[in-house]
Amino acid sequence: MQNDDTQTPFTWFKTMFDAPEGNDPVAIGLGSMGKGQAWVNGHLIGRYWSIVAPESGCPSSCSYAGTYGDSKCRSNCGMATQSWYHIPREWLQESGNLLVLFEETGGDPSQISLQVHYTKTICSKISETYYPPLSSWSRSANGRATLNTVAPELHLQCDEGHVISKITFASYGTPSGGCQNFSVGNCHASTALDLVTEACVGNNKCSVSVTNDVFGDPCRKVVKDLAVEAECSPPSATKEPRDDM
Repeated sequence: MQNDDTQTPFTWFKTMFDAPEGNDPVAIGLGSMGKGQAWVNGHLIGRYWSIVAPESGCPSSCSYAGTYGDSKCRSNCGMATQSWYHIPREWLQESGNLLVLFEETGGDPSQISLQVHYTKTICSKISETYYPPLSSWSRSANGRATLNTVAPELHLQCDEGHVISKITFASYGTPSGGCQNFSVGNCHASTALDLVTEACVGNNKCSVSVTNDVFGDPCRKVVKDLAVEAECSPPSATKEPRDDM
């Protein structure tokens, strides 16, 4: 990014850059700038403004139970409200892309960077009492819906072109918590991690039947859930985030 030695308000900056490889969404980091507008190849990204949220106001714990208010479950207090801005892939060419900034308050354009984004963590939690998959439903000659006896299924799927690279958590029994915060309960099938890993790793998507027939029965007369957390990865290192500016 070319700029004069003296940082003054109302300054134009421009630079050329190559698009990151692949088809993942692209974002530009403008957290080092102040306030202004940005264009890529003549398309207006919009206005950016590096406002820092107040340091107070974020609760120590979060629960969405009850009436919603704008102060409920606030996070990232004391941090920039927005630093990354989306650049549609349709606006980019392989090389020779033009970035233009109109800066109103001053900033450091040398710290601007590009990054590709994709879903890195996926989760699912399904009970053995859930409805079976749609493929098990059919309609009889008299028009009534009929259901074949099929167990519910847990489904995982990464973004297009990415694969499930690792199962970081799998428990069939009474797991607790939510995505990125699962924990094993008092009832747990020790085979769950290996079975889900075998079914899912290396694939873009997978499904696992939520039934004792697959995992065994770790605790009789208890309704069991299957909770899984997985990591998605690009097919090659060329998809990793990179700085080009």
